Amino acid sequence: MALLALVLALILAPCQGFGELDEETAAAADAYFLRLFTRSEAIGGGVIVSRDGETLYEYFYGADAKYNGRPVDGDTVFKVASLTKMITAVGVMRLKEEGKIDLDASLTYGEGALICNPRFPDTPVTLRQAMSHTSSLLGDAPYAAAPAWEKITVDQNRYFDKYEPGSRYQYANLNGGVMGSAIERASGQSLNAYMRDAVFAPLGINAAYAAHLLPDPEPLSRTYTQEGEVYMKAEKYLEEDQAFYEDTCDPDSHYRASVGSLYISLSGMAKIGEVLACGGMADGVRLLSPQAAAEMRADQRTVRGTTVTGESPYGLGVYRFTASDGRTWYGHQGRWVGMLTDLFVEPETRTAVALVMNGVGRSGSGELDAKAERILLRVGQWLDGGMETDGPGSFVVDEDLP
Repeated sequence: MALLALVLALILAPCQGFGELDEETAAAADAYFLRLFTRSEAIGGGVIVSRDGETLYEYFYGADAKYNGRPVDGDTVFKVASLTKMITAVGVMRLKEEGKIDLDASLTYGEGALICNPRFPDTPVTLRQAMSHTSSLLGDAPYAAAPAWEKITVDQNRYFDKYEPGSRYQYANLNGGVMGSAIERASGQSLNAYMRDAVFAPLGINAAYAAHLLPDPEPLSRTYTQEGEVYMKAEKYLEEDQAFYEDTCDPDSHYRASVGSLYISLSGMAKIGEVLACGGMADGVRLLSPQAAAEMRADQRTVRGTTVTGESPYGLGVYRFTASDGRTWYGHQGRWVGMLTDLFVEPETRTAVALVMNGVGRSGSGELDAKAERILLRVGQWLDGGMETDGPGSFVVDEDLP
């Protein structure tokens, strides 16, 4: 039963780094992940597991291109799809702590007009609802272009469902777009500029919401389909983003970027995981207060002054997943063409797991791919000290890998 039985020794010394693991244990863990990535027919990817801000284990597989590519490492940058939403939520919470955003105020557009569900004009549509996917925005609401909020009526409505805002869960990509718009409205900066200054630069993360704005675009990977065919080359990302994305503050236009357009290195994903796992801090830098980090994970119905009344598996951009072993993880997944990205944390043990697989098929639920679920189960077994081993330092590999 295995994964991240990274070592019995680590149970006694959980802050030791990967370099201190015995060779036998490290080799066995590598063998597990080699089989996992190989059987998944991945082109490239990797996994980084940290605890208390220290890297416990990392494994990199394949390359950023099928032929003549560079080996994947922590610096390799991927377009991470819907994982964008959770990372953007960190920026929202920084603005909330600065007093520049009220999560329960009515969302606005233009010169202060209210965004509302036309069937419930007196019920506010709020950022807290959008971040918990209870805003009543439709799951298939368009998000490629900015909504014409002023034209939405009961009869002309492609955006809102028939239930009251805050009362029911429905995942909608446009909720992520609302977050980006709110950041620009509150900060007076473009989404990319604000997140660069407030989140990425303080942690030394190579990330951007458009490829040509990456501090270092050189490590950008291609994206592959689940059949292993090229979906987008790195140079095409750079060309298209430069042509279509203007890095200006335009909160009534920039909705799409925060839905799923973030490019970030695998090591950068891991650092964001540390922020969420370790009470708002990573690398000695405090991005959020412990209270804000906890609020992101919370059932939003329980928060004082909340505008959320219905049950949702999401906190504030953070999905709650309870594995079959009873352990609860908090995070988000991105799945797009053949790209699989996951970032999940277990705050009680201050553990974070960052995973990328490029060019793989899909399985599992709508919220969590089966491959990621298996990994989290095995990490949980390791944290509990209940993994099966053949002796000290050993690591049992499943025969039924996905």
